[in-house]
Amino acid sequence: MVSHNEKRSQESSDGSRRWFLKTVGAGTTVALAGCTGSDEPSGESTDSEPAGTDDQQNVDDADSEMQSDAVTYVNAKTQPLAHLDPHAINDGTMVQLGLVYDQLLDYAQGDPTTIRPGLATDWESQNGGEEWVLTLRENVTFDDGTQFDAYAARRSLERAKNLTAGQSKPYDWIDSVEETGDYEITVHCDGAFGPAPAALTFITTSVINPTVMDEHQDDDKLGHEYFQQNVHGTGPFKLESWDKGNDFVATRKEGHWRDEASDLPDNLAIPDDANIEEYRNNIVREQLTQKQQLAQGDIDLPRDLTWTNIQEVVQEDGVELYEGPPDLYNKYVFMMCQREPTSDVQFRKALAYAADYEGIAKELIGTAIPWGTPWPEGIWPRVTDGQYQRNLEKAKQHLEQSAYSGEELTFRSIKGPENDKVGEALVANFKEIGVTVDHEDIPWADLYEQLTSAETMPDLLMYNGWPDYADPNGPAIRYWGEYWPADGWNTAYYQNDEYDEMFIEARSSGDRKQREKLYKQMQEILLDEVPIIWLFQNKWVRAHRAEISNLTYTPGDNNYVPVHQFHKDT
Repeated sequence: MVSHNEKRSQESSDGSRRWFLKTVGAGTTVALAGCTGSDEPSGESTDSEPAGTDDQQNVDDADSEMQSDAVTYVNAKTQPLAHLDPHAINDGTMVQLGLVYDQLLDYAQGDPTTIRPGLATDWESQNGGEEWVLTLRENVTFDDGTQFDAYAARRSLERAKNLTAGQSKPYDWIDSVEETGDYEITVHCDGAFGPAPAALTFITTSVINPTVMDEHQDDDKLGHEYFQQNVHGTGPFKLESWDKGNDFVATRKEGHWRDEASDLPDNLAIPDDANIEEYRNNIVREQLTQKQQLAQGDIDLPRDLTWTNIQEVVQEDGVELYEGPPDLYNKYVFMMCQREPTSDVQFRKALAYAADYEGIAKELIGTAIPWGTPWPEGIWPRVTDGQYQRNLEKAKQHLEQSAYSGEELTFRSIKGPENDKVGEALVANFKEIGVTVDHEDIPWADLYEQLTSAETMPDLLMYNGWPDYADPNGPAIRYWGEYWPADGWNTAYYQNDEYDEMFIEARSSGDRKQREKLYKQMQEILLDEVPIIWLFQNKWVRAHRAEISNLTYTPGDNNYVPVHQFHKDT
């Protein structure tokens, strides 16, 4: 294996200290991070190299058996982790990877708007936001003893940017990354980029061991096949076992840098009473089974229970309810803006006013709040004047002003019980104003094939999604004219030149007040043109075993579950 220091010498000698794969186009991959809410795995994967082969130090079933008295936290989820490459993960299964990897920056606990240190301890902009200088944490090591430093941070950011199997579009703002000290990097932006700190919180900026990266790098996929099956991070847990499509097991590292460091912020610190030694993510596909196992104490927290099931199970002894603030996880209905009849803004407004936001969120879902605006709660600055609410009189007025001639609309969503019942409710809502809709929920792979082409995109598309990070650039990018599939996630195929100009200006500004002004104007445009029915915003509500304390909310509940901070009574 080529060592960390040997690789440094090689790079210095050939003048490639700023190694960067500029030949890989920034807009050539599908950017679907955190968007699908799918019930099925997405992203590339391979079965060619099973976990536990080669030099991997983390996955060894024979050595991973915990002592019988180990304190174990058991999470249950319906959707399995698709693979283990953090730079390429693109769906809601990514939560486990935040246990074994760290990002450069992080969020404050329970606050998706405040950035806190991660592997970077400080960050500041230069030249009006065209450069971002990050001071890196010292005395952090990977599992094999390799030091985390500027080289490791640079190599990981470059890989995230250029990985063709990943999602380079969110990192098109990065021009190059330079080591400006042993523990300092400077990120040179392609123009000023105000949201940079927020962007560096996302799981796809995880830092991977550069020694292992050097060994497994190849010209095409930068070691993607290897890292799909192997983990080499600095997180508080190490991977013990993972079987694709099944369970994920990780154990607390002894002597981890979090244990040794002092004066850590709350998001990183390990409380004195934290005692979880083993984390298990069990794949339990049936909600009824999740509910039964929670009541029996076989699992500590199920992630996929409906509000009805949550209400029922919290009546059991030993089960409690944890309720956090509104989540960034939302339900959208995209309306195809490039084809009649949904290209007609009057028709789109008719559908938006016909939707029963209150009934669906509070009665049908139970753990949601009505939405109706372009930005979810938790993203600044949020415009609520003009918020869409159910108003059948307005809906009928806009329908009369539209060119709708009575044709049946195609309406598709990802296969799953929630989408099935929400879709059924919306079909009934639209029928009340005389609009006929054919709703079908289909497997994610089939739906993905349809939405990546304007010709095959359905008239209406419903799925869950969240901003990749809690900066206004996150939701704003969904409406950017250059973010159409397959290079982005603007699946309304919406385009407005004035909006695009403001979008570029806002993301390129380091002036928060100027950004705030522009983002408000952009939301006003969206409220007027309504490319999406902003249906509801989830709340972070979980039923859990009463033995678990220190439960912590993280934005979108998508980066990680901070199990290293939990306590479990035994």
